[in-house]
Amino acid sequence: MKLIWEFSGLEGGPYHLFLNQLGSLLGGRKFSYCLAPFHTDPSIECNITFRKGSQVLGEGVVSTPLVLQDNLPFYHVTVKGISVGGKFLPFDSSGKASKGNMYLDSGTPTTYISTDLYDRLVAELKKQIPMKPVEDDPNFGTQLFYKSKTNLRGPILTLHFEGDADVRLTPTQTFIPPRDGVFCFAMTNDTSDGSIYGNFAQSNFLIGFDLETRMVSFKPSDCTKEKLP
Repeated sequence: MKLIWEFSGLEGGPYHLFLNQLGSLLGGRKFSYCLAPFHTDPSIECNITFRKGSQVLGEGVVSTPLVLQDNLPFYHVTVKGISVGGKFLPFDSSGKASKGNMYLDSGTPTTYISTDLYDRLVAELKKQIPMKPVEDDPNFGTQLFYKSKTNLRGPILTLHFEGDADVRLTPTQTFIPPRDGVFCFAMTNDTSDGSIYGNFAQSNFLIGFDLETRMVSFKPSDCTKEKLP
């Protein structure tokens, strides 16, 4: 799978020089991309578009405000919490979600969250997954993983973004096979750089950034087939 873009020149804050300089020629400061899932055939390219057709429209689209923070070259969003099946877990145990508490990064595979949220997520996953996790393999440390020939059947994880934008993640986006017969939870609790929404969770979504309206939109898609205009 070829990722033919990085955030260099496309960042948020004062650094999105490429979009600022060429926005008028490209039809506005907007772009969209669609990332194929982990283990997709490397010959399949993941595209990005800057034209007016980069708007993410149609059935199933949800949108949330971008929080562009001064001097920080990232696209921040606000996550209110994560549901495991029907069980809602607030982003912070206090129940308060600070503005811009997570940022999107196409170059980071894993999603990084606080230890507090990670521990609550893992505890709930263990309750809802009818399998015993493997806990005696030194290759994976404390990471949650299961031995299985095929990916796990549920539960669905739903990220609740500001603006009533709910993004549903299937096991394909939340459990990744680092080797045959093993599926690991694609989130971790190392937050030295803050909470990050990684590209495993972004895969198979058409994601559009509109810096004019300061919104980012998500649309479930098959990114192995998605052809951007």
